[in-house]
This record gives sequence, structure tokens and C-alpha cells, in this order.
Amino acid sequence: WYHFAIMFEAVFILTAVDTGTRVGRYLLQEMIGKVVPKFNEKKWMPGIIITSFLFTFAWGYLVYTGDIATIWPLFGMSNQLLATCGLIVGTSMIIRMGKIRYAWVTAIPGIFMIPVTMSAGYFNVTRNFWPKGLYLLSSLSVILMVLMAIVFVEAFIKWYRLSQVAERVEDKYGDLVLEIVSD
Repeated sequence: WYHFAIMFEAVFILTAVDTGTRVGRYLLQEMIGKVVPKFNEKKWMPGIIITSFLFTFAWGYLVYTGDIATIWPLFGMSNQLLATCGLIVGTSMIIRMGKIRYAWVTAIPGIFMIPVTMSAGYFNVTRNFWPKGLYLLSSLSVILMVLMAIVFVEAFIKWYRLSQVAERVEDKYGDLVLEIVSD
């Protein structure tokens, strides 16, 4: 039975690393594309190679400085923040559709998860990563928490603005919504 457990863990870790590297490369390529427009070309080979190298180097550095137990707390925090973000974005969609009375279903767990996950991230940085000299993991944790805090604040502002809208409008799909979202 333990062979199955080992295989599951290996497959899970490999797919998580593969997906993280791929998505990270896409995001990095888009961010660099704001400064160097050539990077916006998705099939431009130098852009693919440079961003792939940077992310592969980052993964290699994380593994070199420790083991999976080193990266696991960061992975756990980012996973929980992503789930929280999903709940908050889902709440925003429910409110936008004018179904405010149902928004509590996603808002309550999402709002509960924000301080829980942020405090776990804070403790990861101050009691786990920083004291061990894991400055890259500390930096990644802080950057992730700041970016997610921006998303949460923007969502709360949007919730307030949408709660002030009295009349729903029809979007291009025929749905009645409080606000039209542009493509």
C-alpha cells in the first residue's frame, strides 16, 4: 500500500512543480512584456528560454537550499490564499449578478480564511523561513501576501460599489447584472 502513497506524492509534487513553473513562466513573460514588448510574443523562443531558465533556476535554488519540507509551508500558504481568492472572486461574481442574498455562502468562509492564512504566512516568515536564513522563501511569502492583500482590498471596494447600484442592466449574454464587465 505504501507504494501507492509514494507514487501519489511523487505525481502530486511533479505536477505541482510543472504547473507552477509553466504558469510562472507565462506570468513572468507577460510582466517582462510590459517593458520589453518582444516578450509578449508567445512563440518568441528567446523569451521562452529566458523565462523558463529563470523559473527553473528558482526551483533549483529552492530545492538546493533545502528539501520539499522547506518549500511545503510556502506551497500550503499559497494554496490556501488561492482558495481564499477563489471564494472572494466568487463572492464578487455573485454580488455582480445581483444575488447579494446568496453572497454570504462564499463571503463568510473567504473572509474567515483571510486572517487565518495571512497570519500563517506571517508566522512562516518570522518563525520558519527568516530565522533559518531562507530569504528567498521569506521574500516570496511576503510578495504573495501583499499581492493577495491588494486583491482582497480591491474586491471589498468592488463589493461596496456594487451594493450602491440600484438597477440591474443586461449584459451581452442576456443576464441581468449590476455592472457590465468589459472584455
